[in-house]
Amino acid sequence: MTAVTAAMSPRRFGPWRRACQLAVLALYLALPLAATTSLTGTLVALRVGPIDLLEPASALSAALAAREAGRWLVLGIAPVALLAALLGPVYCSWACPFGLLSELLDRLRPARARRWAGRPWIAARRARTVSLAALAVGSAALGLPLAALLSPPRLVTALPVEARVGLPALTGALLLALLALELLGPRRIVCRALCPAGALASFLRTPFSLRPRFDASRCRCGAEAPCLQGCPWGIDPREMRLRDGCSTCLACLDRCPSGALFTIGKSTARPTGE
Repeated sequence: MTAVTAAMSPRRFGPWRRACQLAVLALYLALPLAATTSLTGTLVALRVGPIDLLEPASALSAALAAREAGRWLVLGIAPVALLAALLGPVYCSWACPFGLLSELLDRLRPARARRWAGRPWIAARRARTVSLAALAVGSAALGLPLAALLSPPRLVTALPVEARVGLPALTGALLLALLALELLGPRRIVCRALCPAGALASFLRTPFSLRPRFDASRCRCGAEAPCLQGCPWGIDPREMRLRDGCSTCLACLDRCPSGALFTIGKSTARPTGE
């Protein structure tokens, strides 16, 4: 099935994405119970056999805190950075359990509060940059890997391990604080602007990364288009810039009624009503 056909098939990507999120969450819930050393760590520092996979923002924060960077840093970051360069920040939308919890909490908001108004993706640009820079400066100044310690993906995947050994208090408190901010603060503020993993991954996107593409000649939607309202981060794919934070969740393709959004090739779908 082509990407264009997918645009005509409602909810094609959503179930697969949710299944991936649940699978990662189940893995980390089960990992403390598994008697294995071949898969250890958290979602920001994962060891698979002899291979270390490092989330770039957390790894760079650790290097700034230690004031040194070795070959391990480059080798560990490279696969994750390459994934973001090829597919965009899919780490956020397809793998991160915190993102899943954040989306579920978002559904607890009143229906009126679950509509994106204005151009919220523009306001998030500066907040994302400032937050990432503050964590980097703080890591260097304090000698603490702040981006790693406060990273939502680390907190949610470290908690099951720490709970098993009886030391979950600090991690649990930080995780609850971030979830409370997601629920009570600006809509999805942690994922959209404050998470260092997502912020740096958005800067790794290239012009060749997989992303929603837009054929303006086929669009029949107004300001409150289904694609904008369906985006978990409130990004209008019709106006999106390269580093606006799109996590390639493809919810906009699921919601597009005309086939104006696609990922590969050109849109040839017939708009609804033609």
